[in-house]
Amino acid sequence: MLLAREDREKVPSAFDDISFDLCRRRDNVIMMSADLSQYVDLYKVTRELPEQYVDVGMAEQNLVGVAAGLAKAGFVPVATTFGSYASRRCFDQMLICMGTSRNTGIVMGFTPGIASPAPIHHQGTEDLGMTRAIPHATVIDAMDVTDLAQALDLACDTPGLVYMRGHRGSTPRMLDPTKFKFELGKTYPLRTGSGVGIISCGHASQWAVEASDLLVDRDFDHSLLHVPTIKPVNERELVDYCFAHDQIVTVENHQISTGLGGLVSEIVGKVGRGPRITRIGVPDSWAPGGSITHIRRHFGLDADALATRVEEVMQ
Repeated sequence: MLLAREDREKVPSAFDDISFDLCRRRDNVIMMSADLSQYVDLYKVTRELPEQYVDVGMAEQNLVGVAAGLAKAGFVPVATTFGSYASRRCFDQMLICMGTSRNTGIVMGFTPGIASPAPIHHQGTEDLGMTRAIPHATVIDAMDVTDLAQALDLACDTPGLVYMRGHRGSTPRMLDPTKFKFELGKTYPLRTGSGVGIISCGHASQWAVEASDLLVDRDFDHSLLHVPTIKPVNERELVDYCFAHDQIVTVENHQISTGLGGLVSEIVGKVGRGPRITRIGVPDSWAPGGSITHIRRHFGLDADALATRVEEVMQ
């Protein structure tokens, strides 16, 4: 289901098309913003379907509260903002107003992890851990335009709080839309092998594919598993994958604690006597400001450094 290197492409303003298509097909969906519509690529809905768009102004906590009210009235709200605001600023509203309800309420956090060029206050590297701690919440971290569109569509039929990381700007298409089908909790093998097992999610699945391409060129035996659903996840699939390898490397655009690496470690730990797990992501450190290329290089998350770090676990 992973597209060949030559078939991968960048889709400009992908979320603008995804959100517009969603609203045209579902007239009960309300796209929402806190004065950040142009920064999350919400253009067509605001112009052509204004009755399905609500802007609450620069008030992110109010954004989630109003969204919960719309959900109670029978609508499906999709509240969009930056990931750092959605998690840290709106956490109480997500937990109380949406997390305790069976009404579908979707919160999308854009520029997640180190995807923002701004320094600490805009970098949301702890959102997955925070939201997966909310009882019964659904947490999704899609890797490209293919699973982002499918996951958002499915989220509209998922009861309760759904937290999703969003992609803005030019979004890669790396998964074959004719072969990939997003299912809640399902894991997706992107490459097979008997060496090191690499597990990734979200933006980091893009990085893992880049590193995997280099490892293929170097004839380094490995496999790659994409895990777009952080909660709930099919634990049996993860266990079967992990116990088929002696070494597991998790790669995430998130703090290495509480996120994907923590999730995998918890699941493997419940079984016991499992493979060694090396967690790669944002360490216990503040990320510098700058381009994502710069920040990835700073933390050893660029393709070449990632490939080398995977090779080193076998030494």
